[in-house]
Amino acid sequence: MDKIWNKKFILLFITNLLMMATFYAAVPIIPVYCQEVGITGSKIGIILTAMSVTTVLFRPFAGYILDNFNRYHVYLLFLALFSLPFLGFALISVYGLLVLIRLYMGVIYSVCGSATMTLAGDVLPQKKVGPGINRFALTNSLGMAVGPFIGIQVQNVMNSKASFITLFVLTLVALVCVSCCRIEYPKVERKKFRLSDAFYKPAVPFMLNMIFLMIPFGAVIAYSSILAQEKGLSVVTPYFYICLVVGILLSKFSTQKMIDAGKHKVFVVISLLVLIFTMASYYFLETAFHFLFAGFLFGLGYGILQPLFQSIVTGTSPAEKRGAANATYLLSYDIGIGIGSLIMGIFQENIGITKGLAVTAVAYIAGGLIYMLYVDNYYRKLTGQKR
Repeated sequence: MDKIWNKKFILLFITNLLMMATFYAAVPIIPVYCQEVGITGSKIGIILTAMSVTTVLFRPFAGYILDNFNRYHVYLLFLALFSLPFLGFALISVYGLLVLIRLYMGVIYSVCGSATMTLAGDVLPQKKVGPGINRFALTNSLGMAVGPFIGIQVQNVMNSKASFITLFVLTLVALVCVSCCRIEYPKVERKKFRLSDAFYKPAVPFMLNMIFLMIPFGAVIAYSSILAQEKGLSVVTPYFYICLVVGILLSKFSTQKMIDAGKHKVFVVISLLVLIFTMASYYFLETAFHFLFAGFLFGLGYGILQPLFQSIVTGTSPAEKRGAANATYLLSYDIGIGIGSLIMGIFQENIGITKGLAVTAVAYIAGGLIYMLYVDNYYRKLTGQKR
């Protein structure tokens, strides 16, 4: 076993995979559950997006907490708190209360989502942080794909409430895993909170770039189940996520060595071209094959983009600033997925889901231009300074 795959890294890998799977499993379950209890249209988008609001607002505090307190203890506490909203959804069906649960979830997730990447970087040798986080970030991509598959399967076989209880149990398993991963930290000299220090400025360009790339992702993950219902394809919905996983794994393992060697630009461009084609094709989606193939292509693109950007941010930030760096970068997921979910609620009512998904391809074009015109050169300068 190489220096990357040590015991603590493996336990954190499993923990984050479970956490991300439960988090993203709720995204396609919630719209269906809302429709079951009489909540429809833009109200669904508001419930989904509510969490993004508090996550975005609390991320700066998450970075401060992780850099000024014992990161391991912080993660244990917040992961335990992370499990509670799933029980809330299983017991509550009132619109206003569901919004409140999602607002609470955003606060907790802002810390949990930043903590695992930070802890993973801390248990790796300094020279292995970049490649190690590139592998660790695969848990985000896989969680985003495996989670909805698990949630929809349980929802189809049992019901929505049973799905949320299943997610609650999975978070408890994650808590057991991280409890077995004891990480020692020296006493930290705490600084006063200043908003300017809560953001890690070198990570901001990557965060802004990734916001655009996550908008279509939020739209697809939130509305794939409803799209399948409209097209009479609900029976193959779980397999959409299997195709997504296959695409992620294929792209990840076939390009890993070249990405480790620093060949980033070519893979970003190829991924974006694949994703633009995929989203535009939703305009014509009618068949199960098209639906599943879109999931596979979606996985190909994100299997490269998400781990690559995450490894760049974590690998270029000093250990004492790693919490703030990850919190800053992960704002892109919160904002991008939130925007994607919200605008699809609007699109569903006005132009339909397939046309709405096709329109979100514009976000990839914008993100690609930002990367080509600025971010790639910025990254080269940043790494050049470190050398």
